[in-house]
Amino acid sequence: MARARRRFAAVVSLLAGAVAGAAAILSAFGAQTTTISQAKAAEATITTHSVAYGHSRISVQVRPGGLTCFRVLQGSSTVGRSCAMQLAPDQIEYASSPHAVGGIAGAEVRAVIVRLSRKGTVWATRRSSTFFAAVPKGYAVRSVVKVLRDGKRQTFTVTAPRRQP
Repeated sequence: MARARRRFAAVVSLLAGAVAGAAAILSAFGAQTTTISQAKAAEATITTHSVAYGHSRISVQVRPGGLTCFRVLQGSSTVGRSCAMQLAPDQIEYASSPHAVGGIAGAEVRAVIVRLSRKGTVWATRRSSTFFAAVPKGYAVRSVVKVLRDGKRQTFTVTAPRRQP
């Protein structure tokens, strides 16, 4: 009789373990489906557009939380990138490299001027709330100036990148 009770207890334990394991596996499948659908929903709200400037372009990506990221591309190479949270109408966000300066600008920005070494100046071309200026060979970017619709100007000093020995 004791032997039969032990076998019965063993069979009941085995069945309880199998039921618990099956429940864990089914709940894992349910959680995975929910996570994937949330990821797909978040991905669907990311918008991307590119603005061409000859062989260069600015690629802008607006993410769900208001984060706007952009890349400055020349040919197939990314020469600069940056991000901004909720760009104000009088604000610019830029990325510079030895070859180009590009970025995004708010609606109140009338022009962007790039000051170069050796008294050089380049006016950036503006399209669809982006701007781009190619840096001529032999020059380096010293500052970026934003010009607002009311005529006010603000200068941003650009530091030269550190060179690796």
